[in-house]
Amino acid sequence: MSTPRHVLVLGDQLTEQVGPMARAEPGETRVLMIEARSIATALPHHKQKLALVFSAMRHFARSLVERGFEVAYLEAADFSDGISTYLSQHEGARIDVMAPTDWGVGDELVDAAQRAGGYVDIVENELWLTTDNEFDAWAEGRNSLRLEYFYRSMRAARGWLMVEGKPAGGKWNYDADNRQTPEKGHRFPGLQTFPPDDLTQEVLDDVCTRWPDHFGSAEHFVWPVTRGDALQALDDFLEHRLAEFGPYEDAMVDGEDVLYHSLLSVPLNLGLLHPREVCERALQQAADPASGVPLASIEGFIRQILGWREFIRHVYRTRMPELRVENGLEAERPLPDFYWSGQTQMRCVGQSVDQVVRTGHAHHIQRLMVLGNFALIAGIDPRELNDWFLATFVDALDWVVTPNVMGMSQFADLGSFTSKPYAASGKYVDRMSDYCAECVYDVKSVDGPNACPMNSLYWSFIDRHEDRWMSNHRMAMITRGWMKRDPEKKRVILERAADVHRRLASGEL
Repeated sequence: MSTPRHVLVLGDQLTEQVGPMARAEPGETRVLMIEARSIATALPHHKQKLALVFSAMRHFARSLVERGFEVAYLEAADFSDGISTYLSQHEGARIDVMAPTDWGVGDELVDAAQRAGGYVDIVENELWLTTDNEFDAWAEGRNSLRLEYFYRSMRAARGWLMVEGKPAGGKWNYDADNRQTPEKGHRFPGLQTFPPDDLTQEVLDDVCTRWPDHFGSAEHFVWPVTRGDALQALDDFLEHRLAEFGPYEDAMVDGEDVLYHSLLSVPLNLGLLHPREVCERALQQAADPASGVPLASIEGFIRQILGWREFIRHVYRTRMPELRVENGLEAERPLPDFYWSGQTQMRCVGQSVDQVVRTGHAHHIQRLMVLGNFALIAGIDPRELNDWFLATFVDALDWVVTPNVMGMSQFADLGSFTSKPYAASGKYVDRMSDYCAECVYDVKSVDGPNACPMNSLYWSFIDRHEDRWMSNHRMAMITRGWMKRDPEKKRVILERAADVHRRLASGEL
């Protein structure tokens, strides 16, 4: 027998479609997988998140064993401990691993192997649509990085939704068509779910026993944990939700967790699906006239994966580690307890947190314009909010959470890749949801004793940063309007904001 290859498979690289495992053969490759307990203890991660990752890893290991691979599945304190243990049994081994996306993990693995007398070779991570060189060539010489221009370039290069070198339909972006809210009583399609099998239930029981005080509920676990599950989830979205995904992409409906969203970030972020196959399958579905998929829906979906997902990964790669600790707006207030408990009278926030507690998930507008927006306009420390998002969402990995929270949501980097802060009053939430109709606060009131807290907080946010916003072309008009307001009206609004902050600090909001 020739000298065996050694391959380390990380928990977000569970694939045989690309990378070292795509070229591996049983009898010639030894596989190492490390279930690092440091992942669980670093933050009070949602119980379903831990169960999802560990169950997917164990299912992947079992599938490899069934195919004849020799698999060392180690439960270890951390990656360094796992590498050391493995190399004590395979002295001097050289281990291949696809480049980890999360910052610092690659160096940790290489250093651990060197200390243990072996080697870790970092090879290209093939779980992406774009390469580092492709992004760097696009970014070279640009004064600012903007998603829209990256997305156009990448789409043109692949010929997706292109007709004779021009964007299908004559426009690159149909976001303006994707801001509808459903009529009352609108019926949404059901969701393909994946109840726990014996192995997943074993993991759930283990997680609840070891970390009973971690965030979230472990009940009603329905996430895909295998390649087969992931393909079914993709089929379900394409058949039942892609066509209506676009129009209601930004809508929020009380009591509806999914609407027409794909929830494919979960298997994508585990490596169970490749973004290329997801996009190509979606494009194939949309090309079938019988599918009824409008251009705005398929364009919006492709923009999320080829555009935003890829763009965010590269922003993270090129802006870390500084991005994680930035606080350009000097927001220092502590994260309110209701982000953990959901105990607040603000219905939009309470319902969104409750959904995260139950499922470990909420869609992008709930994340950005409810949970993120409130923290932004209230002056909450962005680093605390970033940790909260990392801990509470089942699809949360550092590479996706940190740029989305620190950059897009909280503007802590002062706009290194976004042109304005995503700040809004309660008016936005009222327009895009039905939360406000049942809320104890009055979304139409700005300064009254029962006024929606987001209204006065928004104007307080504009007021305390008005010098900065006057130099931002997308914020200057609204800021000038605020500066011209009657001083007495401004005083009353700011007094209401101060009262909101007092109630926030005392847990009475």
